[in-house]
Amino acid sequence: MAYILKRKTIKPILYIKNNTTTGVNNEFEKLTGYQNVELLEKSIVEMNNLLHVNSKNHLENIEGEHNCYIFTKKCEAREVSITCKRNKTENEQIFFFKEKKNSRIEDRIAYAMKILLENEIGVAIYSIPDLHILKVNQKYLDNVPIINKIEDIYCKSIYDIFLGVKGSHLENIISNVIKTSEKYDAKEVKYNCPIKGDTYWDSSFVSINIKGEAKYLIHKVINVTENVVLRKIMEEQKLEMEAIIENMSDELIIFNKSGKVTKINKSARANPIIDLKNTRNFNEFQNQVNDINGNAISIDNMLFANIISGEKVNDYTIVKNDINGLHYKELNGAPIYDSEGNFIAGVLISRDITEKINNERNHYIKAQYDSLSYIIENLDLGFARYTYPEFNLIDINNKGYDQLKKIFPNLHSKACIKSQNLFVVFNEKVQIIDDMVRDSLSTNKKSCFKTCKYNIEKETVFIKWIYQPLFDLNNEITEIIVIGIDITNEVKEKQKMEQALKIQDEVYANVSHELKTPLNVIFSANQMLDMYLKKDSIEVEKEKLQHYNDNIKQNCYRLIKLINNVVDMSKSNSGLLKLDLSNEDIVNIIENIVQSVSEYVKSRGLSIIFDTEIEEKIIACDPEKIERVILNLISNAIKFSNTSGVIYVNILDKGEVVEISVKDTGEGIEKKHLDLIFQRFYQANKSLSRNAEGTGIGLSLIKSIVELHGGNISVESEVNKGSTFKVELPARIIENQKHRKQSKYMNDKVEKLNIEFSDIYSIF
Repeated sequence: MAYILKRKTIKPILYIKNNTTTGVNNEFEKLTGYQNVELLEKSIVEMNNLLHVNSKNHLENIEGEHNCYIFTKKCEAREVSITCKRNKTENEQIFFFKEKKNSRIEDRIAYAMKILLENEIGVAIYSIPDLHILKVNQKYLDNVPIINKIEDIYCKSIYDIFLGVKGSHLENIISNVIKTSEKYDAKEVKYNCPIKGDTYWDSSFVSINIKGEAKYLIHKVINVTENVVLRKIMEEQKLEMEAIIENMSDELIIFNKSGKVTKINKSARANPIIDLKNTRNFNEFQNQVNDINGNAISIDNMLFANIISGEKVNDYTIVKNDINGLHYKELNGAPIYDSEGNFIAGVLISRDITEKINNERNHYIKAQYDSLSYIIENLDLGFARYTYPEFNLIDINNKGYDQLKKIFPNLHSKACIKSQNLFVVFNEKVQIIDDMVRDSLSTNKKSCFKTCKYNIEKETVFIKWIYQPLFDLNNEITEIIVIGIDITNEVKEKQKMEQALKIQDEVYANVSHELKTPLNVIFSANQMLDMYLKKDSIEVEKEKLQHYNDNIKQNCYRLIKLINNVVDMSKSNSGLLKLDLSNEDIVNIIENIVQSVSEYVKSRGLSIIFDTEIEEKIIACDPEKIERVILNLISNAIKFSNTSGVIYVNILDKGEVVEISVKDTGEGIEKKHLDLIFQRFYQANKSLSRNAEGTGIGLSLIKSIVELHGGNISVESEVNKGSTFKVELPARIIENQKHRKQSKYMNDKVEKLNIEFSDIYSIF
């Protein structure tokens, strides 16, 4: 009769007496990361604060069993159930903790943890439904208005962190995200921080479902306050400039090179220095204007032509006679040029001599214009002005020119593209947006957008082009402002997220398939065992019962192997897969592995040969993980070798590296698969008639293990002639190595072999 010894599970325990910690067991230390000496004599309130008990009910209030989150010494969230037993006579409380299986967020949502650890954008993971912080990075904390230390943020809800969310529109949005699982994105969300004032964020919320239930809420934030404030400053300065021009007490007229008036302010319309009712062009002006001495000024001596020709006019006094009598005007005028010396406009300002106040205003306007021009020229956004509807370039800032230069390397200078058509001079491909822009501007007279993809210096770049119309007094479009924003990082982050979700789907698909196969075999064998037990034919059918029992055992090994691989793959993705390095004789390690598998290889009708050019080579390695790598390669060699095949295991000393090769004479791998077989879940042979099963995790995992050692793995193969896998490990040793503890991971070599070779079909 076979006996199965069931080991009693010991739960983490916390002992409290008279509201003071009197002791904890080893399991509690392992769960929380705190040592016994750190916890003794702590009050129950201090214990509650240390563990950040994620519940409205603190430890002192827990009755019976209570589910919540606690946090370890390293601020890692653990989902537990807490059961409290009380001895009122002794005023003693005993708390039993039980961590929920497979509940750790680093395993459940590894892709989100990776983004969080990269710390490029602010990321926080909240629990659902209570919305308490479970994990957060420093980038997120930098944007939190109240809390400065990571350890202070745990046990806080989103309503504690962001004041004013409760009962707001944002609370409804979060509720809808959790309810519908639809992602929510918001640009430039304004938040009034009690400490930092108004801040603006690009924010997104997405809920993560576990087994169909909303479990986590991921909040990503990017602080865009600087960009928003800069844009608002520009907008305010532009509006301020227009308001100043329109409402200044000086009479101001702006005209272009042909003499056409483009801007007249309110004062000039109320007190015109010339009659503009019948003309909008100075060249057609016929009204009488006299100088200070009363002499008529001929058209040839008019100030407008002088300004267009490049002359400045300072304190020129004229006398105008109208129905209100004589008006003495002091005129100041000047031409305006762009950075290339081209005439942009002429400005003429008239003021009453008796007031003498408008000279300072004129200087102020010029200073504001120069300031605005300087800001635009040095913006970190592409900025250009075009005529409309011709789309000929008027001006472009440095950033805009740099963007065009990268897209169109043949551009020589700003001057070569001035006055050129946007859709003709750059590239025929640009023409595809011509109709879209023209149609949108002419019908809606609103800004329009277009995102374009470019290949620049072997890199893909995404630029969003914004076309913003400018209007004259008649609400007609006079110019188009084009702004270019590089959104490459945002697009690539989106692609990374999509790829992470795709990999997650692959995990579910592959693992679910690999779980079903051994479970079906185990279930079928179990049914047969039940049948023989009911017939009371155990002795008669002993051989068959042994066969079904072996089937069950082999498929249990397969499940253990799959679970080990998935766990280690998750650790590798999260950067948690670690090595236990020690200085070992690599020749002895490999030779022992070959000896341990020789009988199994022989039972498969194959031969295995070990050869080495050195008797001993001490290197720093993790023996257990190296054993796993070599067993995996030998297992693959067995899978794809036919009867009478040979497996060669060789060791070469190459000085700075040691090369371990595993060669077989099997079916080989096609060239098109060689660059892909180390990818996760990749299987070169996906047919149903394979010699063995597999998830495609193994080679990816051993590649990670080899690279953790600072080495590399490669493969050479030829169809029908076999494959050779080569592992190169650096021949270095470590100083002051610690005594390596004996591994608890299946010390029995037979057990290891059964697990590693479990997905090779046996013939019973």
